[in-house]
Amino acid sequence: MQDKTIKTILSEVKMFSGLKENELQQLEKISRIYEYAEDSTLFLQGDMSDSLMILVDGVVSIFKHDAKGNEIVIGYFKGYALLAEAATLRHTPLPSTASFKTDGKILKIDIEAFEKLFMTHPGISYALIQSLLEKVELLQQNIHFNIASSAIEKILHFYEKNPALSLDLKQYEIASLLGMTPETFSRNVVKLLKEGKLIKVATGFRFVKQ
Repeated sequence: MQDKTIKTILSEVKMFSGLKENELQQLEKISRIYEYAEDSTLFLQGDMSDSLMILVDGVVSIFKHDAKGNEIVIGYFKGYALLAEAATLRHTPLPSTASFKTDGKILKIDIEAFEKLFMTHPGISYALIQSLLEKVELLQQNIHFNIASSAIEKILHFYEKNPALSLDLKQYEIASLLGMTPETFSRNVVKLLKEGKLIKVATGFRFVKQ
């Protein structure tokens, strides 16, 4: 993405789009942009965050490890997503680990200054609540879908709902996100290609609306 000023980025974030010019200037003063290389760690499970984090550019993987050390992917995020906002706002340890799957940028807003200046702002408070509710709903949907659905249904659902993200991820990363082995994923993708429900594109596959 082209280099943009912090104020320009803030004005493009939905949560801050209704702020007045002087409010954007206040927010700009407590915000910083940080660049990350592919495969670098954004935060570790158990860390404390002193900043509200907004993903400006790139793809971030959020994951945990089970008792055997296996990586369990919770989700992939891109494009102005809020990251770990619940734990940050509650001042509790971060419940998962995050790393960049591509080069990227994070906008960090000092949480103490943010709370003093903006937590009583009705527009921002509402946007934060909506962000948290959307993630709870997404988590509930994913739990139900992963329990009730076949591998074929999971793959189709992913490509239908995540057309842009699917082009940024490697096949084994999508398989991990869907809770299946790369072999199972590949075998079922071949079936879907033959049935015309997916098509091959330059950087991956795309859902075909029936």
